[in-house]
Amino acid sequence: MCETVKTRGYAKINLFLRILEKKNDYHEIETLLQSIDLFDEITLSKSDSDDIVSDFEGDNSLVVLQKLKDTFHLGGMRLSIKKNIPLGGGLGGSTADAAAAALACASLWKLNLPLVKQTVAPLFGDLAFQMIGGTAIVRGFGEKVDLLPSLPLFHVLLAFPQKGVLTKEAYELSDSLKKGTGSGFELYCALTRYEKADRYYLNDLLPAAVKLNDEIAPLLEKMRDEKAFLTGMTGSGSTLFSLYRNLEDAKKAAATLPVRTLVTHTTDSFIAK
Repeated sequence: MCETVKTRGYAKINLFLRILEKKNDYHEIETLLQSIDLFDEITLSKSDSDDIVSDFEGDNSLVVLQKLKDTFHLGGMRLSIKKNIPLGGGLGGSTADAAAAALACASLWKLNLPLVKQTVAPLFGDLAFQMIGGTAIVRGFGEKVDLLPSLPLFHVLLAFPQKGVLTKEAYELSDSLKKGTGSGFELYCALTRYEKADRYYLNDLLPAAVKLNDEIAPLLEKMRDEKAFLTGMTGSGSTLFSLYRNLEDAKKAAATLPVRTLVTHTTDSFIAK
């Protein structure tokens, strides 16, 4: 049996993240999400066995595939993931893989795509967005997705501190810290006009991340650049980003930083063309 589907799971950055309230130990948020051209490569094949086998154990993809297998009474599958998105950096790699695996499964077994999305979207925050990609305001626990017209192309400088930040610890610490105000839509509108958007920026997890990781504050300060349209931290960190209109400006800024960097760009969709 040689039926196989290949696709990609694209990373995201949080351009804005506001914590609204905590319900039943989970945090409701408002966030402006943007897909970027950094992706993991997903290969999904039908298997002669009845099991789901993966070469990357512990990934969210296995949970999603098992849910689809049980719901639609599917056969066995073999999953292979080539990882390019750094783990634990706030770039959503595991959720991107899960979304890509779900879409690959739908294609492989000829499933109803809206029903597939409805089945798996509640499993993980941001999964509903990651199955669409592009630019969106996401609210609640990640299930409310308002797609927006794509931002103009920005070159994205990513900077990776050596130490990470555990998402659970960042959220727990943020409970005791002051929260910000504002709207991700205001920031979005500024970027659509190629207007510097730092004054609209908010990430309610940043103060907690700074306390948990002493690399973040000095690196963030070093990344603030008059040619950057926005500088911040994605998710709970520890990956930092700056947006540039000019590729050479992004590359020059990357060369000044004392950590590993990557220059990529915004993209309309996380689904492979």
